[in-house]
Amino acid sequence: MPTPLQAPAHLRTRMHTLLATLVLLTVPVLALPMALAQSTAAPLDLETAMTRAEAASPDVQTAQRDLDAALRERDRVEADPTSLRVALLDARHAADAATEALRNARQAARANAASAFETVLEAEFDVRIAEADLAIRRIETDATRIRQQAGAATQTDVARAEDAQASAERDLRDAQDAAALARDRLAVALGQEGDLPPLAGATDAPVLPSLEATLARLDENAPLAAARRAVTRSEANLDAVNVPFTTPQTQIDAARDAVANAETRANDLATSLTLTLQQAYNAVTAAAGRLDGARDALTTARDDLQVAQVRFDAGSIAELDVQRADLALLRAQANETRAVHALAAALRSLESTLLGATP
Repeated sequence: MPTPLQAPAHLRTRMHTLLATLVLLTVPVLALPMALAQSTAAPLDLETAMTRAEAASPDVQTAQRDLDAALRERDRVEADPTSLRVALLDARHAADAATEALRNARQAARANAASAFETVLEAEFDVRIAEADLAIRRIETDATRIRQQAGAATQTDVARAEDAQASAERDLRDAQDAAALARDRLAVALGQEGDLPPLAGATDAPVLPSLEATLARLDENAPLAAARRAVTRSEANLDAVNVPFTTPQTQIDAARDAVANAETRANDLATSLTLTLQQAYNAVTAAAGRLDGARDALTTARDDLQVAQVRFDAGSIAELDVQRADLALLRAQANETRAVHALAAALRSLESTLLGATP
């Protein structure tokens, strides 16, 4: 029996063709599990994104190292039996300040990641809107050409419809580019290598705290805490120098003045911070009001789509009118999502102001 190499030329050709066909069929089968794994990747939710951004933030990592160093120095000073009270306070205050700096770095990293995450969701909505709008423009262009051929429209009408379609195509390209850029920025914030998984959709609106509960947390503000630590240190310094017949009176008076000045700065900062928080809270309530308006508009758009569908079923309007109502609903959904994100951003700004964190 001849071997494959000894077979006639026409048989060898058929064998080679069969082998090539098997390879072409095998490669997609081998690649199928990978494609399925990518398509079934778990969506990335906002909380997970913020946690990953916090872990990847260089500012958080630097603040953590600074805190570790401050804690080591505090432990060293506390273990030294010769340490004076002011030196002990300085070391403890440095550790407290480093703790607040780490907390604020985490807050800033999470806020930036949330903003980038929400930008991606909004950009993806813009792509869907642009795709729906382009589909309508294409139908309108085709319909205008048909009417022009039937003598019911002019060449100018056709040109106008074609221009509208071309504009919609540009809008779609711009929206797709913006969405890709937004995903790249989010990936950088998360320290993500490779493509991002799909994002979980918009969440419910966050819960608003009361103004009273917000103002009750003034002690968490880092600059105010630092000002109050300065008062404590100046008082300790006054106690250290206020020794009759040992310290010159001028030095004692200067220490008393330092205490008074530190108290004045702390009180002024508390008053200013209260006003700033009230303004930030007003921005939160305004964003909540805009969300209510967006939800009312969304309800109206849903009703309009239902009416359009009923009228289309009854034969009183064209399918294109239903598509326009569907596009209006999509835009209303996008506006509601933006309003939810705006409220969340206002709350993050309020929290950053309260903590003294850089947004």
